[in-house]
Amino acid sequence: MPGNFEQVTAQLTALVRAKTGDSGARAHSLESLPGHAGFSYSFILERGAPDAAPAGRFVVRIAPPGVKIAGPADIVRQARVMASLADTPVAVPTIIWYGAEPEFFDRPYFVAGFVDGFKLGESALPAAHLKRLARKGIATMAALHNVPWEPRRGAWGEPFALSEELKRLDYLLDRPTLDPAVVARAPELRERLRSSLPANARIGCVHGDFQWSNVLFNEERVVALIDWEISLVGATLLDLGWICFFSDPASWVGADAGRGSLLDAGEIVDAYAEAAGFPVSAAEVRWFRAFAGYRFGVITCFNLMLHRRGKRDDPLWEQTALSAPRMFEHGLELLG
Repeated sequence: MPGNFEQVTAQLTALVRAKTGDSGARAHSLESLPGHAGFSYSFILERGAPDAAPAGRFVVRIAPPGVKIAGPADIVRQARVMASLADTPVAVPTIIWYGAEPEFFDRPYFVAGFVDGFKLGESALPAAHLKRLARKGIATMAALHNVPWEPRRGAWGEPFALSEELKRLDYLLDRPTLDPAVVARAPELRERLRSSLPANARIGCVHGDFQWSNVLFNEERVVALIDWEISLVGATLLDLGWICFFSDPASWVGADAGRGSLLDAGEIVDAYAEAAGFPVSAAEVRWFRAFAGYRFGVITCFNLMLHRRGKRDDPLWEQTALSAPRMFEHGLELLG
């Protein structure tokens, strides 16, 4: 399993030689990339012949050690999901290889093309330009939701019901070790959400974590959606509610409430409705915004507990937890 750059470089070189049949191929110039669902690196693939392909800069992601290969750790599934979108209007990194052969990393992996782009939150472009790009990001979300999911079920799996997602969150929330002051009105919001589940939510391909840090741009367009760890076939408005939640200062307190947003929730919904080409119910949007606040609030309660008990050190959850009661409260306000 990866332990250092020298080891990973040697493993990558073995992989690219096996995949290309080129004994002169080698990997070099390894750089670590951010991410929580395994090890990610960019690297240069140099070939024995100067015009051989593939060659150039790529990304490798390797499943983390000691965890079950499921959910966010299912690296091969992520590769299949991205590969399934290669012939669609949705920009994704090009998948080169993926697998779980033990002789390379002893863990599942994928290799993808490196995408040269930037995130809106890290850009110094003028505000009007950023807003224009943000609307293109929302249009890309709508394009994803219009991709037919049925021919892609081999990569994506079967539809996941909203009721099942609520049950999954029960597993995180129903724990005596959570801080009751942070949990606050979460049980009340849960019951309101459960009693008002949308009956005929539109089903499609869902990114699952659609926020600005997962959208890469060049100066005028989206060049890639990244981080497909929790993608699913499900209610498409899950993505819309999620990005609206993170763009809504009413769900946050203190310093987080002033984080600002490229587009406010109303602008996001308007941009989505314009690009989607199908009706968007205002009442359903409110439900999915409330659900997003509940979902992230519950995740916050759970991760705060892990941090405080020394199981997963991440002091940033202490700051986020200050807003959790407000997330639940605003969710109730959205439901009316």
